[in-house]
Amino acid sequence: MTTNSNDVIVSLDVGSSKVLCVVARPGDDKGFHRVLGIGNVRSQGIRQGTVIDVEEAVHSIRKAVSEAQYTSGVKIDRVWGSIGGQTQVSYNCTGAAVPRSREVRQEDVTLAEVNARQNAIQQGQGRDLVKLIPQGYRVGDVIAPRSPVGLTGSKLEALVHAVYGSASNAENLKRCMQRSGLELVDYEPHAWAAAQATLTETEKTCGAAVIDIGAETTSMAVFREEVVAFSNVRPWGAEYFTRDIAMVLGVELDEAEALKVSAGTCDPDRVLPGEIVQAGKRPRPYLRELVAKTLQARVKEFFELYRRTLIEAKVFDSIELVVLTGGGASLKGIDVAAGRLLGKRVRIGCPQFIEGDTPVLLQPDATVAMGLIRCAEMGDLSDTASYGKKPLPNFFGRLRNVFVGDY
Repeated sequence: MTTNSNDVIVSLDVGSSKVLCVVARPGDDKGFHRVLGIGNVRSQGIRQGTVIDVEEAVHSIRKAVSEAQYTSGVKIDRVWGSIGGQTQVSYNCTGAAVPRSREVRQEDVTLAEVNARQNAIQQGQGRDLVKLIPQGYRVGDVIAPRSPVGLTGSKLEALVHAVYGSASNAENLKRCMQRSGLELVDYEPHAWAAAQATLTETEKTCGAAVIDIGAETTSMAVFREEVVAFSNVRPWGAEYFTRDIAMVLGVELDEAEALKVSAGTCDPDRVLPGEIVQAGKRPRPYLRELVAKTLQARVKEFFELYRRTLIEAKVFDSIELVVLTGGGASLKGIDVAAGRLLGKRVRIGCPQFIEGDTPVLLQPDATVAMGLIRCAEMGDLSDTASYGKKPLPNFFGRLRNVFVGDY
C-alpha cells in the first residue's frame, strides 16, 4: 500500500445517514479527477449533521476510510471534510479601506481583509464564525475577483460570505477524525461543496441555487455573478419521506426505506391504476398510489418552505436554475414536482468532472464528497507548494481556514 502522495486528494463526507470517503487524483483533462477508491458505510453517532456519540462516529469513519484504503491501495492520513449542522446561517459582509494615493496597495488590501473579518464577527451577534468564503474585492464600481492591487479608486472593499454554526460540533468532528488517525486539512460547508461538483461557471454567473437534501438536514446555496449570495441549512431532510411511509403503511422504518427506494415516487400520475407494491417482514400488498400521494404531500411541504426561505432572503428572483443534490434528490419525480412548485428550471445534480466509469459516484448523494475533491484542488492546493501544508498567508488561503482551532 502506497502512502498518501501529494497528487492524491481524499474527501470525507460524514453525514447523518452515510459516511463516504473518496480517494482521487487529477485526471488527464484539466479540472477532472479519476477516482482511485471509495468507502461507503452507514453512519452512526451523527444526528442532523451533529456528532452525538463520539465512539460510534469514530467507528463509522474508520470503517469508511478502511474500505477506501483497500479499494485504492493508498494509505490515508489526510482528508478534506464537510461541515453541516442545523444551526448554520450565513451573511455577506464587507471590510473597507481608503487608499492613500487612490491607487490600491497591498497594505490597503490587508486592512480591508482585517476589517471584513471583524465585521463578520460583529454581524454574527455572538454566533460561532466557522467559515469565511472570499468573494473578491470592490474598488469603486469595479469588482476584482482576485487581487485589486494597482486599481484606482477612493474606496476599497473586501467581500466575504460568512458562515456561522456550532464551533463545538466542528471541534467534535475534528476530534473524531483525529481519533481515526486522520489529519483534517480543511472543512467545506455541504451546499458549497455540492455546488463545486455540479454547477458550471456559467450557471454560477447567471443565477443558480443548489438544494442539497440530506437525510436529516437540507443545505442551500445561491450563486449569482460567480459568488455566493446566500446559504442556509434547514433542520429536515429525506428521512421524513421514510417516516411518512412508515406511519401511513404501518411498517418499520427500514422496510419503509426499502419501499421508498424501490417503488417510491412523488408523482401519482405516473402510477398505474390499481398498481400494488409489497412491504413488511411478512409482505403485505399496498396501493402504490397511496405511497405516491404520501410522498407528494411531503415534497409539496418541503418546497413551499424552501421557496419561502429564498424569498425571505431576497434571492428568489435572481435564481434561473435550481439543482437538487443529496440522497433526497434520488426520489423519482422530485425534479418535476420542484419545478412546478418553485416555477423554476430544475435538474438533478450528479457529480461532474469525473473520468472513468464510477457508477456509485455518479449519484446525487455523492456530490458533497466529489465537491470536496474539487475544493481541495481549487483551494489550498493552488496556494501551497504541496498537498497538506498550510496555506500561504494571503486572503484567499488564510480565510479559507478560520474554523475554531488550528485546522
